[in-house]
Amino acid sequence: MSDLSSITSRIERVTPEIAKRLLERVVSSGKLDQASVQAFESDMRDGRWTLNGAPIVLSPDGQVLDGRTRLNACIRSGASFDTLIVQGVDIAAFETIDSVRKRTLADVLSMRKENHGRALGAALKILWTYGAGGTPGAGKAPTPTTLLGVLEEHPGVRDSIRPALRAMPLLPHGCGIALHYLASAVDPIRAGQFLAQIQDPITEATDDPVGQLREVLMATRGQGGARKQTYVLAVAIKAWNAFAAGKAIKMLRFAPERESFPRVAGELDWGPLSRVVAPRQPQAKPMASDQINVRVLMIDPALADTLLTDRGPNRTVSAVVIAKYARDIEAGRWRLNGQTIKISASGRLLDGQHRLEAAKKAKKAFPAIIVEGLPDGVISSLDIGRRRAMSDVLRERGEANTIILASALRWLWMIRTGVVLAANSSPSTGELLELLDATPQIRSSLKNVAAIREIMGSGIAAALHCTFAEKDAERADAFFARLIDGVNLAEHSPVRHLRERLIRTRASHRVRLAEAERVAISIKAWNAFRTDRPLQLLLWRNRGTAREALPTPV
Repeated sequence: MSDLSSITSRIERVTPEIAKRLLERVVSSGKLDQASVQAFESDMRDGRWTLNGAPIVLSPDGQVLDGRTRLNACIRSGASFDTLIVQGVDIAAFETIDSVRKRTLADVLSMRKENHGRALGAALKILWTYGAGGTPGAGKAPTPTTLLGVLEEHPGVRDSIRPALRAMPLLPHGCGIALHYLASAVDPIRAGQFLAQIQDPITEATDDPVGQLREVLMATRGQGGARKQTYVLAVAIKAWNAFAAGKAIKMLRFAPERESFPRVAGELDWGPLSRVVAPRQPQAKPMASDQINVRVLMIDPALADTLLTDRGPNRTVSAVVIAKYARDIEAGRWRLNGQTIKISASGRLLDGQHRLEAAKKAKKAFPAIIVEGLPDGVISSLDIGRRRAMSDVLRERGEANTIILASALRWLWMIRTGVVLAANSSPSTGELLELLDATPQIRSSLKNVAAIREIMGSGIAAALHCTFAEKDAERADAFFARLIDGVNLAEHSPVRHLRERLIRTRASHRVRLAEAERVAISIKAWNAFRTDRPLQLLLWRNRGTAREALPTPV
């Protein structure tokens, strides 16, 4: 841990020339998030950049630990920007930078007191992609800054929030908002009627477009992910087009491999949403250094409680994130990494509530940098860049196949801690790095399951292989070899049952196998395989009175 007395801070105006010099000494060699670079570049060039307390973090000898995105944006924009620079952070803390929870667009909208922020954010993403001629749910999402600009240019999206509620829960709220906004440009009255009839049909005709859509929505209910969103939006637009034209539909479906994403028929020219940027604001006056107070100290539970007293409108607290941070603080894994706790000039807590709540939960102090004296308005610009993922940390360590390895470690942690069935349980970066050090054989497991991606996620498979290999390495290799190639499997072979189940659900657009169930049936198949027990049927009951616990590997 860094000696707190060795940490220094300063407010500095960074010019493109200074940025170039700093970038010559960067610790990270990972891939830059180009969307964030472009967003920051636009803000700097157009005078929207605000000194918000997020620091450029330097090691004692001046190596850049955090801030590459802003420095690259500075060079690209050709504009200078004011920033806090924190120097003296131990280079070993680099792996924990950006492991704090990033603000989502929904968080920012909630802090701006927008109604139904999460659904509104989802709708804005859909509209942005649709406006660019793309497929909603596919490709990279735009930055929160871009989407806030979409909302400012198209404030009427808010008027679609209430009508879209009438189609819930069959039609996800975000999808409903986007669809209503698009359809309203053609016929606002019919758009409202269409959404209302999704939940409350007025006809039982089998060829009714709304009735057909209801059937599709009920069939896909409970599924999630981008693929479902794309499919639901596509069939909803098709149903709307038929409804608006007074046409019947014999069968409502969308085949993405053969069809392009449908457009709303007769839509008005409501503008290329993908090109919208936030309105230009006047150049902010440079903030004097004496307006900002920076302190480095140990925050104990009592001080944390005091700082949490005035948090004002803020994002919803995540119990999962608090628990994750608390485990790191309690175990001594938490490091002073330069990321700051930010307080406004009025005393309002702008950023840091999860860390402070974690200190209270852990009943233990942690080192932190507090920045005081910031404008209240900067809260919307905090933590909206790309979060450093576990795969980035592994890449910096020189690991191979880092995305799959990160997934494998997460699943191995969940299996070992018994939280596969727990909602939203999540390990910290420190916990996963400790697990990797303690279980280096997970790397070999990745190689053993490399060819399995067609029927099962490689991360889950590697975690399961590693778990099974601890019981019997030779049998684990044989189990996954047959699961991959399907050679010489008897009719009642546990591996055959598992393989067929995975292939069947993988190929389906409508039936999705939950990840927890994937783990459970894999363990059941392994247990039968290892004990040479044939299976008539491979099932795991996770509902009703006969609900089963997650099986334990033998």
